Amino acid sequence: MIKQIKFSVILISIFTIFSCGDDDSNNQETQNIYEGCCSTEPVFGANVDNLDQSAGEIEVFTIVTQNEDGINDMFSIRNIELYSNHIVTIYNSVDEQIYESTNYTDFEAMFPGYPQGENGSASIISNGTYRYKIVIENEETFRKSGSFCVYTFPDPQPNFEGCNLGSQFDPVIANPPN
Repeated sequence: MIKQIKFSVILISIFTIFSCGDDDSNNQETQNIYEGCCSTEPVFGANVDNLDQSAGEIEVFTIVTQNEDGINDMFSIRNIELYSNHIVTIYNSVDEQIYESTNYTDFEAMFPGYPQGENGSASIISNGTYRYKIVIENEETFRKSGSFCVYTFPDPQPNFEGCNLGSQFDPVIANPPN
């Protein structure tokens, strides 16, 4: 009888240990990869604007749709070409630098939705929220940071209402999948 009780206690203990484990497969909560997407809040300290922008105001478009239709395919910064001494840096969701350019005026140097590999190779980046930092002259003259979204089909479309699309109509955003 004592052997049966010990066996039962051991069996119940084992069952309890395995049934109380953290099983992510049963977790109904999904991570929102677009959280903070297109937020107007700076992400790397306060923005600084002591730059004479009379030549043209810096404006960031906060959505990238990598479908090669010529609309929002790249991370766009209006008027950056007017300021030659600049650095554009892009970070992934865990703040690892994936891109940097000191010549963002050149179409070939724009962030095309592909991170720069160590050996010059590129691989497509995944949908989600990314962060940017723009510095002109130095961080005391002009520093702007924020977030932007990379979105392609077939990912379910989040709410892009707060995103700056510029004046372009983007069919990817206007016609989401059902």
